[in-house]
Amino acid sequence: MTIALAPTRPAAARTHDRPVSLQLRVIALVTGLLLLFACASLGLQAWMLAQGLQVEQTARNAEVTQKLATDWARPHATDAALQALAKARYALGREDRIQLRTAAGQLLVNLDRPTAESGVPDWFMQAWPIVALPGRSSLASEAGRPLVLEGEASRAWMHALLWQTVSRSAALMALFAAAASLLAAAVLRGWLRPWRVTLDQLQGYEAGRVSPPDVAGLPEAQRLARNLDTTLRDLRQDLAVQAQQVQRLQRQAQLDALTGVSLRHHFLGQMQRRLADPQGGRTALLIVRVCELEALNLRAGRQATDSLLCAVGHVLLTYVDRVCGALAGRLNGGDFALCLPVGGVALETAQSLSEALAALPALRSAGALAVVGGVDDLPHTTCSAALAEADAALARAEAGASDGVAVDRHGELVADAAGATAWRLQIAQALTQAHGRLAATPVCDRDGRTLHRLCTLHLQLTPGAEHQPPRAWLALARRAQLLPRVDLLTVQLALQAIAADGQPRCVRVGTSAWSTPGFVSAVQALLQAAPTQSRALAIELAEPEQAGEADGRSAAVAAWAASGVSLGVAHGAALPLDLPALQAAGAAFVTVAGEHLRGLATDAALKAYAEGLLRLIHDLSLVVLVDGAMAADDLDVLWALGLDGAVAP
Repeated sequence: MTIALAPTRPAAARTHDRPVSLQLRVIALVTGLLLLFACASLGLQAWMLAQGLQVEQTARNAEVTQKLATDWARPHATDAALQALAKARYALGREDRIQLRTAAGQLLVNLDRPTAESGVPDWFMQAWPIVALPGRSSLASEAGRPLVLEGEASRAWMHALLWQTVSRSAALMALFAAAASLLAAAVLRGWLRPWRVTLDQLQGYEAGRVSPPDVAGLPEAQRLARNLDTTLRDLRQDLAVQAQQVQRLQRQAQLDALTGVSLRHHFLGQMQRRLADPQGGRTALLIVRVCELEALNLRAGRQATDSLLCAVGHVLLTYVDRVCGALAGRLNGGDFALCLPVGGVALETAQSLSEALAALPALRSAGALAVVGGVDDLPHTTCSAALAEADAALARAEAGASDGVAVDRHGELVADAAGATAWRLQIAQALTQAHGRLAATPVCDRDGRTLHRLCTLHLQLTPGAEHQPPRAWLALARRAQLLPRVDLLTVQLALQAIAADGQPRCVRVGTSAWSTPGFVSAVQALLQAAPTQSRALAIELAEPEQAGEADGRSAAVAAWAASGVSLGVAHGAALPLDLPALQAAGAAFVTVAGEHLRGLATDAALKAYAEGLLRLIHDLSLVVLVDGAMAADDLDVLWALGLDGAVAP
């Protein structure tokens, strides 16, 4: 499978040469064939003309020699007289060579004119030599001594004529080749129009548009377009069915089959992630207990008990539907939990929840009792600590405190308002002056090779002081609505770090950032200003907090992917159904939270869900990463299923 992540695709795979288009290849082929034909034609024409000129020159040599022999044939001509006649004739310039010798080989006259300048290049004369036979004739001198006369007429005209003919033919053929190339390009453009329509259809499928094929012209293009249309529709339908299957496996692995709320491991994993998130605010935890469940089961029967538990789960899911970010889960047989995304409302919610439970017909008819205990304003802590505090309050509620409701308050976030204001000013000033540095956590593959480095921002809040990690200031930055500036500075510093060492890096962008107007275009400007560094940068977009924000995330993916950056998305509850659209927008990898898969080594349903999820992601040519600490046996199972990388704890 092709890895489309920043360490691979931006740094290596995306640097390959752009392939030459079919149109350019055909034009090059036609041009090459025309040039080959023209060269062959010119060569053949030059050879044939040279042969004709050679025969013509041989005939002229014979004619000239015969005429000279006739003119000089005198019974009592002395050698000196013949030499004088030869020199006089040679001076006229009509012959390039005159030679007179005796039958014994004694040379009487040897006049040979060098080749005159004719403006013909030497390479042409060497490539096409013209060798004509000299004319030969006999005559007698004084005392009847026989003599041999050889002569050659002027030969400069042959190469001049050959050069003139070939050069004019070459010019005419060049004009013909240019006209033929233009005509071929025009015809080819018309022939390629159906293929371009087919390509646009494919690109439309990639972008999520489905349109019927509209191809006219070549029958082959029509058949190909129809076959592609059928194949791509079947493929998209298969992917949709596969996503629905993964969605069902996800529900089986994460949700309680009876009540519909989250299973214990999934609920605790989500709550732990929220408690450990430095960007998150204070939360609250409520525990609902149906008292004496075993006795109730024996007294009322299995069916009535199940109906009661379903009713309790329905009440909790009502809060989940109404309160954005609320979590509901079943801890064990009769214990349920509700995690609220804000602090300060736990007591009010607990009382409302107790009243809603008391009004349940299934609870009254079974004679059961439900109590509620919880803890408010939880800080960044562990699940075990939060459960311990909530259990203590639940014990008091079960003992009869406050009509079965008991909520403890953990503490306030900031006791000094003036101090909080000073912190906000320091954070804003540090962001304005870019007083920050990046801390990097490696993301590695199965063999331990670093794929990229996940970056977090540390700010220098006081000049000269140490840089503070996010847990020291991010909560206040969130409340002051400074997170878009935090993420923008992180992207800027990551690009600078890539320019310094060339190592690929990854930056996480929160929902409050990419949903802020102007943030997407600001990041795009940074990416366009550093195109080389952008190819080694990966940006992971956080899970939308509300359903309506999913379109905004797809728009951000599409905008940034055009700049060459590798885009990733965080895994969400409804992500399997959103994956095809995100892949079409330009996403390259998916980061799955580790708590969603914790315990899969011993949980068959969770393993089946993980296997289906990884298969779906890989079928879309996306890379799968896991974020968060996981047990070694769970990670080994994920590696075997095809996991591409994991974030170091």
